[in-house]
Amino acid sequence: MIRPPQDLSNRLLFAVVGATAAMGVLAAVVFGVSAADWARPGSPLLQTVAIVGAMLLLGSFAAVLAKRFGQPGKAGFRAHVGLASLGLACVLAHWSFQVFQLPTLLLLLLVALVVLGVWSRSAGAKQMAGTFGRKHAAFRPPPPQTRERLRALIAQKRALLSGIDAAASEATFSLQPRHWLKAPGKAIAYQRLCEEELGLTGATAMLSRGQRQWRLAHRLLAWAFVAGLILHILLVTFFAGYVADSGEIYWWHLTDWDF
Repeated sequence: MIRPPQDLSNRLLFAVVGATAAMGVLAAVVFGVSAADWARPGSPLLQTVAIVGAMLLLGSFAAVLAKRFGQPGKAGFRAHVGLASLGLACVLAHWSFQVFQLPTLLLLLLVALVVLGVWSRSAGAKQMAGTFGRKHAAFRPPPPQTRERLRALIAQKRALLSGIDAAASEATFSLQPRHWLKAPGKAIAYQRLCEEELGLTGATAMLSRGQRQWRLAHRLLAWAFVAGLILHILLVTFFAGYVADSGEIYWWHLTDWDF
């Protein structure tokens, strides 16, 4: 009998992230203090480590979307944490405490992502549980005028849903990436109606600013990191002359364009 994927405990989460981060910092110190050619960030060794780290981080980015495509959410989250932690260790080793370089900004984005993610699963989760464990005015029946507006919103959502996913039920439907690709205009309109509905019901009024905004901040940081990572790869691969800034181009690259 196949056991279903187990949830990731806070203790295991801290252990995985802490251990891999410690290994990455230790490797960064070792490479950073060494004067050997193989310890330079663009050496064959550390460039390979960077490539592996980039693949791990992109895999982590894809794993967290598994639930959106119908895959088990717990398994996707465990893969997300494991791949991101290993990717962070590789990036730290590649960085080697070269502080005054632009890739340091990428590392700061990644560290912010990890810290925010760990907070959301530990202290943030406790805050959320405490919030929903109390009685709030949001659970009271809305006034008649609000109910009328909610009926209108539901009717508008159902009309839009027929063009997004005709087989879906408005009561249980949530937008997924394929819906944004299939009908982006209708998806945007549907999302706006959902936000107005939340505002009318007061479902989010009980939440603190951190509880409401952490997920959006996490997503924005993730997209910014992925964009920065792709830009970094393109620059060191095709614009090595620009990255070297009249210095030595000692890393593997395809062209040494400058601008």
